[in-house]
Amino acid sequence: MTQKKKLLVLGGSGFVGKSIIEYIKLKKLSKHKINELITISRSNISKDYNVNRIKFRFIKKDLIKLKKIPEVDYVIYCLRSDNIKKSDKHFNHFLKLIRKYKKKPKILFTSSGAVYGNRLYKKSDKQVEFSENDIINSEKIKKLDKKKIKYALEKVYIEKKFLNLGKKNYKVSIARCFNFIGKEMAYSNQAVGSMMRDVIKNKSVIKLNTTMNVYRGYLNDIDMVNWLLTIIHYSNYNCPIFNVGSNKSINVRTLAKLIGKTYKKKVLLKKLNNKTCDCYVPSINKAKRLLKLKDSINLNKSINLIRTYKYEKNFYSNTNF
Repeated sequence: MTQKKKLLVLGGSGFVGKSIIEYIKLKKLSKHKINELITISRSNISKDYNVNRIKFRFIKKDLIKLKKIPEVDYVIYCLRSDNIKKSDKHFNHFLKLIRKYKKKPKILFTSSGAVYGNRLYKKSDKQVEFSENDIINSEKIKKLDKKKIKYALEKVYIEKKFLNLGKKNYKVSIARCFNFIGKEMAYSNQAVGSMMRDVIKNKSVIKLNTTMNVYRGYLNDIDMVNWLLTIIHYSNYNCPIFNVGSNKSINVRTLAKLIGKTYKKKVLLKKLNNKTCDCYVPSINKAKRLLKLKDSINLNKSINLIRTYKYEKNFYSNTNF
């Protein structure tokens, strides 16, 4: 009989942690031979997140204040801060805690595609996907929006920490996460989130504020969890890096029209500046080749799913994760 494993998510009340719980509701976690989930976060998880399919424990605590953490087989490290000193402190404390383990866990760090830096290009240039082989440097990152620079630099810094951890005989991996669509996404000013927020609030008009040609790829959050759990199994001393996202690029103006058509809403677009394009789309060739991963849930299904918030099993009955 195959031994079941324990999974710990640090920063578990965020997007990844909550999406994993949705994944559990579909009885999909057993595919990855995991039967216990533990999450640690300073923030509470809503009462809506009752988990009765597997053992589940939520620890409301700042990692830095813990003297020990439960021994597990897998750790997904989702902690983030725009302050590198604070991130460094959290990482060093985490390392101190797992050194107490009798058996070293496999560890996955959720980084970001933001580490690739500049995503603007002239319309006349060929649209390029970001690859794990691309050179990461601060000059490219400094060309991002000011709000994203600190975030990207922090991710690069912690990536280096995990690469060094592999050299210390820990089996680790890095997931550079791009754009996602799903129940737990941020309904903020980000393209798909802000448009779906307008739909949920039953506004008559969907507004898109950008004046550029903006291209994004959206991976469903349930697919995202499957990808992360597949990658963590692949963790090794070389610390493999994988992009996590969809390479099916869509112009957000087209996306706005698609959402408007789906929900019978008027779409308001700003005048287009054709000179500059913003492309943030990953190459997923490595994940496809080595891990046989794919985006199983198409964008149309994902958009329809948001309206109902029904992550029911029958919705995914024809989907192979």
